[in-house]
Amino acid sequence: MNMNKHKNDDKHQLEKSYKLLILWLVSLFIFAGLFNTLLTRIGFQLSSKMTTIFWLYFTNLYFISILGMIYKTERVYYINYITYKEARDATGEERRAFAYKHLRVFIVAAIAFLFYSIPSLILQFPRGLDIGVFMGIMIVVAIRTVPFKLKENSQRIQ
Repeated sequence: MNMNKHKNDDKHQLEKSYKLLILWLVSLFIFAGLFNTLLTRIGFQLSSKMTTIFWLYFTNLYFISILGMIYKTERVYYINYITYKEARDATGEERRAFAYKHLRVFIVAAIAFLFYSIPSLILQFPRGLDIGVFMGIMIVVAIRTVPFKLKENSQRIQ
């Protein structure tokens, strides 16, 4: 029996790589720059409030995209409290379920902000309030994901 074999019963082992994460970060800056340049080049005049809301939507979409990427690749060790070893020792099904829980919570947060932003645009709530609501939602979401466990039967020290 091979002693180096991990508990992972999937056909493939999880390879440790941060290339996709780096690519995601680079694309974040590229798309942010393109978005800004596009708005400037076409002379599309948005109010500062609408620009703020668009940037917050953009940020939401990027959070969802990284979690979608984590779900698809099973690289749950990109999530800060999971080590590569923990991810490697989990099955693919456990990794996908864990990533899906995070993805679902962030999608709900994006929808919640979308529902907030409609009356905010109509009633012209202050931009500071928009940013505060967005940050509040993100803080609640981050706290909400802390109890998620990679392996449901494992006990995480808290």
